[in-house]
Amino acid sequence: MLSLLLAVIFMGKARYCSTHAAISQLEEERATMTLNFSRSLLPRLLGTTIHSASTSTMGVRPLEGVKVVELAGLAPVPFCGLVLADFGAQVTVIKKGGDELLEQRMTRGKRQKVVNLKSAEGLKEVREMCLTHDVLLDPYRPGVLEKMGLDPVDLIKHNKKLIVARITGYGQTGEMAPRAGHDINYVSLTGMQPTIAGHSPHRLPYWPPANLLADFAGGGLSAAFGVAAALYHRHQNGGIGGVIDVSMVEGLAYLSTFITAYKDVDVMWNKPYAWFSGDSPIYRTYRTADDKYMAVGALEPKFTNTLFETLKLTSTITDLLERPQEVTKEMERVFKSKTRAEWTKVFSGVDACVTPVLEMHEVGDLKHHQQRGCFIHDGNKFWGGPAPKIYTAEQFSASLNANNAKQ
Repeated sequence: MLSLLLAVIFMGKARYCSTHAAISQLEEERATMTLNFSRSLLPRLLGTTIHSASTSTMGVRPLEGVKVVELAGLAPVPFCGLVLADFGAQVTVIKKGGDELLEQRMTRGKRQKVVNLKSAEGLKEVREMCLTHDVLLDPYRPGVLEKMGLDPVDLIKHNKKLIVARITGYGQTGEMAPRAGHDINYVSLTGMQPTIAGHSPHRLPYWPPANLLADFAGGGLSAAFGVAAALYHRHQNGGIGGVIDVSMVEGLAYLSTFITAYKDVDVMWNKPYAWFSGDSPIYRTYRTADDKYMAVGALEPKFTNTLFETLKLTSTITDLLERPQEVTKEMERVFKSKTRAEWTKVFSGVDACVTPVLEMHEVGDLKHHQQRGCFIHDGNKFWGGPAPKIYTAEQFSASLNANNAKQ
């Protein structure tokens, strides 16, 4: 959905860019010089690398010209700002200064500015920025912006094109709106936690999932999609902005639409050794001879047959249905006979949905990732690059031709 909206926005981006006539050419040139300095000369002086979306293989930057104020926060808001910056928006992070629980690291392509939000001068500075910007990202609980003197309704009265994205755990209304929470709490309220954990007796029931689901998918990414949709709507309705109420619980619940639609299909969820139970022999990970892992996702019969043939199993498809635990034991034994690298080579030309499980420090070594510019290398870390990649038809054709020439 996000890629579709971004593509639509690209079609009308000239309209968006025209809304910035209030900013003088001198200010723009000064800002550009500062940003270029931070991306090129400053990193050389400091011996570090500061990456921006321009290091990616993005063909089109559909949010070019959109200006965003990001009030510094944790997890979903910085990620939303990162997505918007990667797709061309000019994002300025307003940092409070002083001690922070976690330092801001999702700053690729962003400008940063320290402002004392507890002072009248600092709040005035933010209000003035909101007069000339398109989007304000709010990381606080419901009512905090209003108490600070940054009431979204009032801000929009003074800049009718402003879009305020308010990202919270439970939304701006309802009895739980003011409550604190984290990813595990938001996941627990959507019905997804038991499904994600599976019902395998070998697992800790309802284990705490990594905070990707609610914080970043239900929160940050759905907020970025909301901003894209609101920008398009603003383009359609004569330039009027509005407020986006992002609830991480609701974003995750929306994300779980597929699970809700198919939850009654026993072979997928409910039976012992069901596909996504955590115990299915054909949808799990297997330890290799060097104590690494291979991921198997051979659900469809054609992939299952190819998997069994490639592994040279004595087990059959009938065994998979009648004696799945025996199939699992044989597959565990077979996968233990080779290293991960050896199995990767075995399955490199085999269409069986089998892949190596990579550690985070290994992802940059995968040839496919290198070919697509999937990750950005920054010191000793590999950061995920902007996705999806958006091209004009001509750029996409050129990209395909260049890829074919390499093969």
